[in-house]
Amino acid sequence: MKDFSFQGRIELGTRLAGPKPGKLFWVGDQSSCDLTFETDTEDRTETYSGNRLQSAQLTTATRVSLELVLRYGTAENLQLGLYATPNNVAGASVMDEPLPDALAAGDRIVLAKGANVSALTLNDATPAPVDSGDFVLENAAGGIVRIIDPTGYTQPLTADYTHEAFISLPFFTAPPPERYLYLHGINTLDNSPVRLHLYRVKFQPIASLPLINSSFGEISLTGTALFDSEGALDPTLGGFGRMEIPQES
Repeated sequence: MKDFSFQGRIELGTRLAGPKPGKLFWVGDQSSCDLTFETDTEDRTETYSGNRLQSAQLTTATRVSLELVLRYGTAENLQLGLYATPNNVAGASVMDEPLPDALAAGDRIVLAKGANVSALTLNDATPAPVDSGDFVLENAAGGIVRIIDPTGYTQPLTADYTHEAFISLPFFTAPPPERYLYLHGINTLDNSPVRLHLYRVKFQPIASLPLINSSFGEISLTGTALFDSEGALDPTLGGFGRMEIPQES
């Protein structure tokens, strides 16, 4: 392999003994995947010649870092940078959900499970039904309700409705994610295969998540390939990871 320009699929999964990858998932299309290799060193300068010449260098740290820019906003990708434990909420009916008290004409509220809301009805505290002309489901997808006229009703009001299934990703409810990373790709200049294994990638939280976009959104993740003591016992594996390319003829 001489000239090169790589592309390929990146898979993430759990690390098994070996070190080997467990069950993998494809992160989808990505803009880039960059590795950075660094060492910290301490220099010693001799004192006997009068020229203060460097006489030795000690390596004090070795690091392998990763920057991965993902184009797919899937639950699996987002949870990496949000440190989230996904909660699959099934579609269901909600009964007697309390609304904020002292609602006035024109007030807008969001329902607790506002995922494509349907069959919405309101009741007051007596209980008595609220006339359908005195409120409106302003945005079904977001669960936004606008009060038109609360006159004559005893508050607080309650809501009955149905909602579709959704995934909740509460921030910082999971430990920092650690994944086995496997890239299986090609050199697009000659279609030769290239493979990369990183045994223990620990991801940092998302530094910035664009929520309002005028162009395509992306998820930028950074991480560190941690030292794997089991892999280090095998010189063909190494302590951080390995790259596999074709033999040159």
